[in-house]
Amino acid sequence: MLNMFKKDNKGTKPFLVNEQVSYKFAGLAKMPETQLVMLVPARTWQRLAEYVAEYESIGLAGRFGAEPGDYEWEWVIDPEAIRWWRRASSGQESLFGMALAVHRGDVVELYGLVEVDENSPHWVDVIPEEAANSMPGRAKLAARAQGGDERQILAGLYRDYFRGRGMLTMDVKGQLALRKGTIREVERFRDAINSLIERASKVKLPSEAQ
Repeated sequence: MLNMFKKDNKGTKPFLVNEQVSYKFAGLAKMPETQLVMLVPARTWQRLAEYVAEYESIGLAGRFGAEPGDYEWEWVIDPEAIRWWRRASSGQESLFGMALAVHRGDVVELYGLVEVDENSPHWVDVIPEEAANSMPGRAKLAARAQGGDERQILAGLYRDYFRGRGMLTMDVKGQLALRKGTIREVERFRDAINSLIERASKVKLPSEAQ
């Protein structure tokens, strides 16, 4: 699934979603593939671990069922991070983004990225509609002409599209392909983190109810 930060493919135009332009994120030099940086008060961040475990952990979905927006978060202890398992309208969840935490006194720096695998329902979201709509037909015609498997041909067309735009971060034969997120997807990830923090701020946690 989503690997820990690694080098970008050549030929892509990097971007960084950052609303704290006056703050120097010291970890960027070590994590140049970062797509999102955020600054969170340490106290706010520390409450998230308990909040996620009690109210929004992906692990809760098996007991309660899940709708899009429900039970989509995973807290990671080592290295300290949070993962967003974005849920589709079908209820299927898939790993979508990760934000790594670096503590700096009374604040926490978050270094995030979006990475989507080809089994995800969000895999083809960023292909323009005209191109995406034509691919199933092309795959069907190719399967008839070549006698191949239509689904495999279609999967190859999707990979070729992302490969041609330098968007694949994992492109190894026999393994799931991974693509990087677009700026709009990274902004969605940022907004999801901010919404999570806001929801957590309105809840009294079990450890605080004493």
